[in-house]
Amino acid sequence: MKSILQAILDEVYYPINEGLVENKIISRRMDPDEEYSADVAESDPFKGALADTLLTLIQQVNVSEADKSFGALTDKQREALLTRINNLYKAIGEEEVELEAKPMVYINTESWM
Repeated sequence: MKSILQAILDEVYYPINEGLVENKIISRRMDPDEEYSADVAESDPFKGALADTLLTLIQQVNVSEADKSFGALTDKQREALLTRINNLYKAIGEEEVELEAKPMVYINTESWM
């Protein structure tokens, strides 16, 4: 028997804090210790928890020193993860996310006269 927690950890296949994954599962109103099944795998809460967990990977702080990166994802890996994350969010009817915020322009509509 595999738990939902273990199923998400297996899907991530990258070192990540187990407590963080539990938090993502609980925030989607699931029990991390519940048995993982095909029905669970196809459910919106599971897909949402998986997408939320994967999103934390691309939001991690990268540590670089002397042209060496530690625990950092490459830009190509980040883009691949973002595609997977957005596919999951789209499948459950949630908004897509972006790696960087788009610049915004504010226009003052008040009259100067």
